[in-house]
Amino acid sequence: MIFDPQYPIFLYYDYVDMRKGHNTLAQVVTHQMNMELISGSLFLFVSKSRKAAKAIFFDGNGVVLIHKKIERGRFMSFDNLKEVTEINSNELSLILNGGQIPLSKSGKKLSLKR
Repeated sequence: MIFDPQYPIFLYYDYVDMRKGHNTLAQVVTHQMNMELISGSLFLFVSKSRKAAKAIFFDGNGVVLIHKKIERGRFMSFDNLKEVTEINSNELSLILNGGQIPLSKSGKKLSLKR
């Protein structure tokens, strides 16, 4: 991935229509997440069916949009998320490979003990 993992990664708490392109997702980042796309952060969105995900970020030269459709299984459920959640690059990789990150019943991310 061409994303620099030194920048934060944010998981959007609501499901998103995967027909949305980079302009509409940029609007979600700016107006619903109250963040700046040009910050370098990566923003991850998942479809309601949880079979597709999109990530958007600014790489310093333009907006990059990545779309992944999962063939087997589904991406993790975000039903308990109530707010935008920051995750790290290992958790992003886990999610994009069909894994789960631990969330509390209140939707807060639980820390993984190493």
